[in-house]
Amino acid sequence: MHPIYSLNNTINSFFESQSTVTRQQCDELAVSVVGRPINPTPIQGAFSYTVIAGSKQSKIVQFRAQSSALDIETLNLARAIHGQFVAAYTHHGNISQSSPLSIYVIEKLPGTTYIEARCINGLSAEPSSEAASRQSNTVVGFAKFFAASWKHRQTKPLNIVEAIYHDYQEKFDLLSRALPSRFAENLRNVRTELPLLFTSTYPLVLSHDDLCEMNIFVDPNTGHITGIIDWAEARILPFGISLWGFENILGYMDSQGWHYYNNHHKLENLFWQTFEETVGGVSEANMQAIRVARMAGFFLRYGFVWEDGVREIPAKEPDSALRYLDAFCTPDDRTAT
Repeated sequence: MHPIYSLNNTINSFFESQSTVTRQQCDELAVSVVGRPINPTPIQGAFSYTVIAGSKQSKIVQFRAQSSALDIETLNLARAIHGQFVAAYTHHGNISQSSPLSIYVIEKLPGTTYIEARCINGLSAEPSSEAASRQSNTVVGFAKFFAASWKHRQTKPLNIVEAIYHDYQEKFDLLSRALPSRFAENLRNVRTELPLLFTSTYPLVLSHDDLCEMNIFVDPNTGHITGIIDWAEARILPFGISLWGFENILGYMDSQGWHYYNNHHKLENLFWQTFEETVGGVSEANMQAIRVARMAGFFLRYGFVWEDGVREIPAKEPDSALRYLDAFCTPDDRTAT
């Protein structure tokens, strides 16, 4: 069963584990930079403390752990690719000398997080016609988001690309040894076909590493995507590694397990139709590579868990991450390569 989310517990956990700075010190600094009133955002990250501030509540002040500091160059690249989907950031230095937190002032994006919008509109595997319309708008926006990265191909020196490849090899080898045997077939397929992601014809792109429901902003009335936040872990990677985020638009997890919406096939077809129309078509060879990247992304996302917030280790029973692997990465799964 999923633990119940507690805003105060999440905030307290951040300050206890990430810094010697106090919440009061951060609040006072936010007021000095942007002004009152300040209110914590309803959803907080594990490596940051975020408040909405200012008389018009149009600014966000975020305090990030050094391990998750934002790279301004990466943010600028994201804005160049995705435009208004990415908020403007300003770095305001650090607070404290011991275990400092980086301070950012961010333009507040319109809309609300996808997870909040989903709760506002109700959760059902059989969406109403209004909900289906909102879903379609979200899917089209998501497809165009991925298409933008496909069309803005990036380059990296050969030694960096080889390092990414070898890092993936090591991670999938580790997962092959550590994960339950029910995932062995799909892991073997990913390991065998991994070279497809590193051919000269397959694009390297700016990949958002945390496309979860808390980092996607939508208009709750229409479903249109209004922004993507939290680019701290964004990297140049083979296209499709972050496609695991799309699965959260096609269904949801609850205490009973994973549920696909009854219109998920229609939504998935809409995604790929929009994607291919936007990029001008995709070869079958590249589509196969995309399928491999998608499955690889599932394993990279859910195959590892954080130990003490410091290092990644393979998931094991009863880690909740395995419930997602069971939904997406068993041999009879519909997303299998």
